[in-house]
Amino acid sequence: MKTNIVSVKYEDNYAPKTFNGKAYSYYTAISLQPGDLVNAPTAYGEKIARVSEIDIPEYKVEPIKAYLKIITEKIDREIYLQSGEVKVAA
Repeated sequence: MKTNIVSVKYEDNYAPKTFNGKAYSYYTAISLQPGDLVNAPTAYGEKIARVSEIDIPEYKVEPIKAYLKIITEKIDREIYLQSGEVKVAA
């Protein structure tokens, strides 16, 4: 079943362009696929993240549902990985 909940992994602070660690859930206002790069809102501002899972069932995030933030920007993956420049994907 399709949902608008995705899981992302943040870019590593010490190894740019790598995405490891814990996955965090977000609502999304845009269509995303695993591997897409996004600007994910955090308590400390926006952070680049890679989508690791899509269509997460609501029951899996029920305890934290009220705290989920919304991803609204997809980053052009190729440009970012080649040059490090953050451009919003069309």
